Amino acid sequence: MKRLSLLILLILPVALLSLSGQPKTATREKGVLILAFDDGYSSWMTTVAPELEAVGGIATVFVNNHRVHRRELRFEDLVLLQNRYKWEIGTHTYHHFNAPDFVKKYGLAKWTAEEVDAAVKELQEQSLQVYSLVFPFNTFTPELAKAVYPRFTSFRRTDAYPIADGTRADGSVPGAPIDVAGYSPIDLVCRWVDQAERNKQILFLYGHNVLPDSEFFTGHVAALNGPALTSVEDIAIDATKTDLYLVPDMGRRIYQTSFKIDEIAGKSIVVPGLDLARFTAPGASFLIGPGYGTRVSDFKRIIEYASGKLQFKTMREGLQK
Repeated sequence: MKRLSLLILLILPVALLSLSGQPKTATREKGVLILAFDDGYSSWMTTVAPELEAVGGIATVFVNNHRVHRRELRFEDLVLLQNRYKWEIGTHTYHHFNAPDFVKKYGLAKWTAEEVDAAVKELQEQSLQVYSLVFPFNTFTPELAKAVYPRFTSFRRTDAYPIADGTRADGSVPGAPIDVAGYSPIDLVCRWVDQAERNKQILFLYGHNVLPDSEFFTGHVAALNGPALTSVEDIAIDATKTDLYLVPDMGRRIYQTSFKIDEIAGKSIVVPGLDLARFTAPGASFLIGPGYGTRVSDFKRIIEYASGKLQFKTMREGLQK
């Protein structure tokens, strides 16, 4: 009887720990990079897949079905990414509506049916295997999280620290963007790679569109005046584009603050509502480019650095025990 009591005392803490909401973990021999892309862009086929293939890498993409119907890319492209390049195809819902707003207006059942079920069904009809989901704008509520998990492998929440052992108890994983609008300095990304390698953990990065460097402009800060930044150099970029964002200091991570450009006039860049002196200083390097874009040179640097240190895996593969 004493032996039985002792055995119960030894087992009970382990059992309680398994029920305590701790993240799922996996024993792995090497750190992992899970690289994801959202929405749907032709650069996935023309740029991202070939560059990843060159370093033995793979990715997971989260598709809005309406972007396929708008011919941003084709179902045939997604099939090729899955079958030839061994990528995972996930859902980013059908129309990319803000999920909490949709549910508040129309109800959870309508969102599930029209934005999730319809999206997955159409992808599956194209012989695509769908295991993972990302909420539009990475925005959700506990009610929405409960509705999608454990139906899907995981869902993402934007996180300042994008390294984990696996999924959290609610099914979420962290993620850090590599886009201009959520810029992470490349040196910082490389340090994350080193930490994931050292601790045999998973690094979760995501982006959208990978574009030629010519679509971006880099310069140096000459002066600051409230919402206006003056460049040392002449600004050589198409200032008529409406989706341009500013990275005010490429050496500094500024988490969850948007720098959408209102105006570019001569050497002046205006970001309304912000005092840019809080985020940069004269002499700092800045970057301008599409908010949902990543320079191909930055993308290549990340994956080339990671290729010798981490295993590239899809979302589902990386989270399997």
